[in-house]
Parts: sequence; C-alpha cells; structure tokens
Amino acid sequence: MRFSPRFLIFLPVAGAILSVGQVLPHSFNARTALAAPDPLGNLPLPPTQSGGTLGGPLQNLPTQPPGGKPVGVPMATGRPFVKPTPTLVPALPTPVPSSSKNIIRVGLSTQGGPLQLWLPEGAVLRDLDQPARKQSVAANSTLVFGYGAVKPQKVGATTFNGPLTVQVGATTSLGWSKIAIQPLGGGFGRATSNGKSARYGRPYRGTFEVAPQRSAEVNHRKGPLAFINVVGLEDYLKGVVPWEMSPTAPMEALKAQAICARTKTLDFKTSGRYQPGGFDVCDYDACQGYPGTENEKDPTSDAVEATAGLALFYNGRPIDAVYSTNSGGLTAAASEVWRGEVPYLKSVRDFPASSPLDDILRGPMNEAKWGQFVAQPYPSYARPDGVSKTAYESRKYRWTQFVSVDEASRAFAAQGISRVLNISVESRGASGRAWRVKVTGVDAARAKSVPTPIPQPDLKPTERATDLPLKSVTLESDGPIRSMFSKQLGSTTALPSSLFVITPQADAQGEVTGWNIAGAGWGHGVGMCQRGAQNHAAEGWDARRILNWYYKNVDLRSIS
Repeated sequence: MRFSPRFLIFLPVAGAILSVGQVLPHSFNARTALAAPDPLGNLPLPPTQSGGTLGGPLQNLPTQPPGGKPVGVPMATGRPFVKPTPTLVPALPTPVPSSSKNIIRVGLSTQGGPLQLWLPEGAVLRDLDQPARKQSVAANSTLVFGYGAVKPQKVGATTFNGPLTVQVGATTSLGWSKIAIQPLGGGFGRATSNGKSARYGRPYRGTFEVAPQRSAEVNHRKGPLAFINVVGLEDYLKGVVPWEMSPTAPMEALKAQAICARTKTLDFKTSGRYQPGGFDVCDYDACQGYPGTENEKDPTSDAVEATAGLALFYNGRPIDAVYSTNSGGLTAAASEVWRGEVPYLKSVRDFPASSPLDDILRGPMNEAKWGQFVAQPYPSYARPDGVSKTAYESRKYRWTQFVSVDEASRAFAAQGISRVLNISVESRGASGRAWRVKVTGVDAARAKSVPTPIPQPDLKPTERATDLPLKSVTLESDGPIRSMFSKQLGSTTALPSSLFVITPQADAQGEVTGWNIAGAGWGHGVGMCQRGAQNHAAEGWDARRILNWYYKNVDLRSIS
C-alpha cells in the first residue's frame, strides 16, 4: 500500500527575501566577545552550612527523625539549622550577544497526519540539493507537500524516496528533493501534523526544512517527511526554559535553568547523536521540551537574555548538564542511574544539616533505613515549601504507587512470566536508587508441560504456585526499572523515580495481592534538582552558586 499524506504550508504578506539558512535576530560582535574579561576558572566551592537559624522557604517545617524527640526548633531535630555562611561569590560572566553561527537544528515531532505550516508573511522555497531552484509564495498561500514511494528499511523504521511535490492551490510543482522554507519579513510559522489547521498550531521562529525522513524514532516522527526548525540558540532557549521550569520560579533559578538548557543543547550538538536524522536536538523530553514560542514568558526570556552565551564546561567541552524535576532531597551520581562515571555528576545531599534526613543517612544503609527515608516528607531543599506548595508538587517529593499481581503479570508476560510472585530490589546505588531489581514468577513456557497437580486445600495459592517451574527477570539501571510496569518512561504507570522501596501486600488469607511502592523524587535525580534550585534561589543563592552546588569542578564561561 502506498502512503499519500501531504504537508501544508500557509503563507501571508510579502517582504524582503532572506537567504536560506539565515537565522533571524541576535547579532554578534566577535571582537567584543574576545576582548571581554576572561570568565574562565573553576567555580568557587559553596559555603559550608554552619551557624544560623532556618529561614525563607524552609521555615516552620515539622517532622522529626524516626525515634527522635520533639524539640522546639524549626527542624525538630534538637539541633538548630545550619545557615550558609555568607561568602563572596563571583558574579556570572558578562553575557554576550548570540552569534549568528550559533544556530540549532531542531527535529520537530510529527504525528503522522499532514504537516501544515502557516506563515503569516509569505516565504521563499529553495531546494538545498538543487541550488538554482527556488519558488516564491504569495501571502496567504497554502503549501501541500507530497512524496514518492515508500521503501522499507528495518522493523520500526521506514525511509522515503523522493522526489517531493509542492502544491500551491491547484498548481503542483514536481521534482523537489530537500526543501528549505524562508519566512519573509522576519516572521514565524505555525505547524501541525495532526490534521488540524496550522493557524492554531505551535508557533516557531527561524526557518524550516522538509525532506525525506531519516530518523528511526517512530514514536515521535511518524510522518514520512522530516520537519526541521532551524533557529538561533537563544531563541530556541526562550521556548525551552518555560517548558522545563515555571516562569514563576525565582529569577536566579531561572538563570541556572537557562544555563543548563544552553549547555545541554551544546552537548547534544557537539555529540552528533541526532546527526543521522539531519538535526541537532529533538523537541521532547529525551532532549528538552521545545514547543516553539508557545509558552514564552517575560521572566524566562529575561533569564535567557541575562545569561546569553554562558554555558558549563569540563575539560574544555560542554558538560552533559542533566537535571530532573525533584531529587527527593538526595541527588544521584550518574553512575548510579546510567553506566559509567561522570566526574562532575556526583551525589549531593540537598538538605540542611539539621534535617532528619541527616540522621537517617548516617552509617551503613539497608532496606529498613531507605524505607525511613522515603516514608515521610522530611525537610530538604527538594521539598516544595515556600516555592510551590501544592498537592501536585508535594507528590513529586514523596509518592506511593500500588501495583497488583495482575498488573505486574501483564507487564512481564512478554518476558515469559505468566504470574509474578515476587519483586525485590537486589542492589542500590549510594543515593538509594535501585540499580538491580529481580522479578520472579511462574515460567509460562515450562508450566504448560507440567501435569495439573491434585488440589491441596490446606495450601495457599502462592504456595501451590511455587510448585510450578519459576523464571526470574533481572532489570538494571534507571530506565528499565522505572518503566518495568509500563514499558515507557513518562507514562501514567511508570515509576516517578528509582529511589523507592517495595513491600508486598496480602489479603486476610495471606495471599499476595500486589506490591506497595513508596518512593522519593521525580525523574532520574542526576544533576540539578529543579525544585532544589528554586528553594536555594529563594534562600538567596545566585545562579552560579546553584550550579556549583549540583555540578562539581566545572567552568562557567561564554561559548564564544
């Protein structure tokens, strides 16, 4: 069967023709940037937390450590909170204008329907593989893109052979290969790929490209044609930052987020991870959320502009500036979540010295102590007090989830387990993240050949099940563990984090009905804790100090 979806482009008011690939606004003066004071050098260590009383967003936090006694101090631990001793921390380096060379190619997700692009100021189309070919499109025109035959490539991926076609009204032009769309008049474009009008789609700055799809990410690029937004780095970040952190966050936290997002973008670009697909970064959470200009707000745009051109480096390269929503009060080292050490991504105890968490984490840890850690919303900088104290945010700090035997069994049916009998954490990282989880149940294949036993009424169903052949599946690292019941991170049944304890639940007859999972944090927990950054900012920390707290021995400098 031959596919025939098409791409639409809508264009309105003529203007000056811009060269293909030109990215709008943000001039850059290289001489000024090179002459600026050298902002290099290791960030200073943050001050130690000693002396003072609790203030700011962490005031009046109740609770006490297990076995502790109530004391009339804010943290109820018997010790006053250690407030950071003021020290001189160098200011951020002077931001520099974005270079026209600092452009980002964003692979936009497509949903399989006709791609529509509405451009309110007209456009010029050029074929990047046929330089002499170009076409001007009048205002308020609708372009429809077609494509040639489908060629299977491998399971889960498809390549598409050209040439492409471009339809404008009743006229169709043939033989296009790789199309660049340059909006006129410095305009923007609105795009959809779900069959709805592009007039109501997401707005994007910059230029666009349409070409045969080369990416195998079928969950996010379902259409036959790739759609790429070519945009200036700083404009791109103005779309990313409000998606990743609320514009209501303190400004220094927003600045820290902007620097992280810029650094992460540069890391993706230099690594070439998405280069086979023809772009630098994707537009969803595997990279960073990018809805174009849809969510832009003044505070986040101000944070981007205030830190323009600044990024974090280690040994001269942009770092992998990962961040997560909530660390649960204890960030993870990269080696606890993914394979391999990363020198600047270490575990950070993100709580005051007087928090009950300090008592819990003393000495060797075991399942019982990790159970204490996740049991209560003990005070830490990851707790949403004072910044966004809502039930929704609170459940990102401490959470519970119940998984029934039937749900677990359905999740592991593909691995050959017909009924799950036991789930256990076999090993953990130093921050408590589960590294190895073992799931044991009835071996579906071998159980079919076992004769049906004579019922024994005095045995519980689980005891009878153990007479059947068993099979175990071992899961390792953050992603497989968090998605073990859903097969996809981010789904409603995925575990919010891998910092959890799991306890079997039984009915009155002692039959296991499922497992209660109690956890802390939201996300992988590596790098900057976004909630922690906001609480630190509310306590008076600036962006540099926040970044130095979460990323060790890195340089903050201009990318110029």
